[in-house]
Amino acid sequence: MIEGFVLLLAVLLSGAWLLGAGTYVDGHIGWGNLTHQHPTELAALMAGIFAPLALLWLLVAYFRQASAQRQLAFALKQLHWQARKSAEQTETVVRSLAETQEHERHAAALALTDRTLADLQSLAARLAVGFGRIEASHLPVFWRASRAGDRFLFFRTLLGSESALDDTRADLIGRLGTAPDLKPLIVDFIQMQDRLADFATKNAIHPMLRDALAQGPPAKLSSLLLSVLRAEPPTPQVQPAPAQSANPSAALMAHQVAKVLWPEGALPAPSAAQPPPANHEAAASPAPPSPAPEGEAKSASGNVMPFSPLAPGFPRHPGS
Repeated sequence: MIEGFVLLLAVLLSGAWLLGAGTYVDGHIGWGNLTHQHPTELAALMAGIFAPLALLWLLVAYFRQASAQRQLAFALKQLHWQARKSAEQTETVVRSLAETQEHERHAAALALTDRTLADLQSLAARLAVGFGRIEASHLPVFWRASRAGDRFLFFRTLLGSESALDDTRADLIGRLGTAPDLKPLIVDFIQMQDRLADFATKNAIHPMLRDALAQGPPAKLSSLLLSVLRAEPPTPQVQPAPAQSANPSAALMAHQVAKVLWPEGALPAPSAAQPPPANHEAAASPAPPSPAPEGEAKSASGNVMPFSPLAPGFPRHPGS
C-alpha cells in the first residue's frame, strides 16, 4: 500500500513538473524560439527540466528496491522459521519413534526373559522331583505358590539352607549316582541360566531382575549343580570279555607248534569236532577230574585255549 502511494505521488509530481516546465517555455521562451536556441542553452534547459525528474524516479526506484529487499528478508525469515519448526517437529517425531521402538524392544526382551525364566522354573521343578526334594503329588501346590509371586520357590527348594549347603551338595551327588538320567536336565539348566543372565545384562533389563538372575537363587543353583556334576564320579565302563578262538585248525596248529618246541610236555591234540568254550566263564570253569601226565597243568587264561603254548600254566621244557 505504501509503495502504491509513493508511485502515485511520483507520477503526480512528475506531471506537475512537466506542466510547469511547459508553461515556463511557453511564457518566457516560446515554442518557436526553441529551434533558434544555442545548443548549450538548449542542453541546459533540457537538463534543468529532466534532471529533477530523473532524481525523483531514482529515489522512487531505491525506495521500491529497499521495500522489495525487506519483503524478501521477511519471506526468508518466514521460510527459516517454518524450516526450524519442521525440523523440531521431525526431531520430536523421530525421538518419539525411537522411544516407542526402545519401549517395544524392552517389552519384548522382558517378555522373553519371563518365558525363559518360566522354562528355567520348569527344569528346576523336574530336578526337584528327580532329586527327591519335592514329591510329585505336591507339585500343584508349589506351582500355585510360584504363580502367586514366589518365582524362585523351586530354586530355593533345591538349594536348601545356606548353612547346610555342603550336606545338600553331598545329598545331590549321591542321588545323581542312582539317577544318571538327571544329567541332561542339569546341563540344560546350567546352559539356559548362563544364556538368560547374559541376555538380561546385554538388554538392560531392570537392575533388580538382572541382579536376581546373575547373583540370586538361579545363579546359586546353577553353581551348585555344576559342582555336583563335576564331583559325580564317572560311571565305570564294563570291558567286554576277550574273544576266544573257535577255529579248530588254529588250535591244532598251536598244538603242533607246542609239540615241536616242547616234545615232552605237549598236551594231546584237540579233536576237530570238539566245540570251543561258549564264553569266558565256560572256559574258566573247572573241568571234571581226569588223569593227566606229570607236569601237565591247566590254563587259567581266558583269552587263549587251554592247550595253547602261550598259556601261563603250559609245561615248559626243562632246558628252556
